[in-house]
Amino acid sequence: MKLDLENIKKLAKSIKENNLSEISVEVNGTKLTMKKEEAKQEVISSNIKYVEQPTIANEITQVEDKEALIEEVLEGKEIVSPMVGTYYSAPSPESDDFVKVGDRVEVGDTVCIVEAMKMMNEVKTSVAGTIIAIKANNGKAIKKGDVLFLVK
Repeated sequence: MKLDLENIKKLAKSIKENNLSEISVEVNGTKLTMKKEEAKQEVISSNIKYVEQPTIANEITQVEDKEALIEEVLEGKEIVSPMVGTYYSAPSPESDDFVKVGDRVEVGDTVCIVEAMKMMNEVKTSVAGTIIAIKANNGKAIKKGDVLFLVK
């Protein structure tokens, strides 16, 4: 087995199909670990369901078909942080965000900035599609491998 994109996709599918929380593989000294994020708690009020996950989509507050939303998020492609640092959604505090939920992105588009050791590093997407979730909070610390965005 080699760690190419097709095999990585198969491993990700295996996590979902077999209800695994984590899978690790080591091939020729290269180790790959994939983890499934736990579902967030749900709050129900006045027969309107709210998902207690503000980063899933700041614009999605009322969720009537929770199952469809969860399935859509699970099927999304991830944009992950390439490094440890501080996440910024815009080039400056007075500027608009690079992307928001519903925006279309192409491979190579800048989606955010990660500040690491006083250096501002643009994060560019390696996938094309529509942003369906923003998982990071502006100005907050992130780790390498943290999911920043979901794209469908």
